[in-house]
Amino acid sequence: MRLALAFLLVVTAVVPARAQNNPQNSQEILRQRLLIQERVNKGWDIQAGNSRERIESNCKFEARKRYSALRPIKRRKFVKECIRRASR
Repeated sequence: MRLALAFLLVVTAVVPARAQNNPQNSQEILRQRLLIQERVNKGWDIQAGNSRERIESNCKFEARKRYSALRPIKRRKFVKECIRRASR
């Protein structure tokens, strides 16, 4: 019984190790790395288009930090005031 368990343990350890050793050509690896890099960098390229949108999003974020969802009127008033102050 111990011999069978030891054999299964060895087989389960060797099979995945052999699968990882399959060499791929360097161009394929480079292509995959470039695709991943493009996907990561897309997030940095997407930003608020103009300063008005950026100001508005910052003000809404600040309002969410200061006022809970139970105070929508105060939150909305804060956003309007913040946008007005930043637009000057």
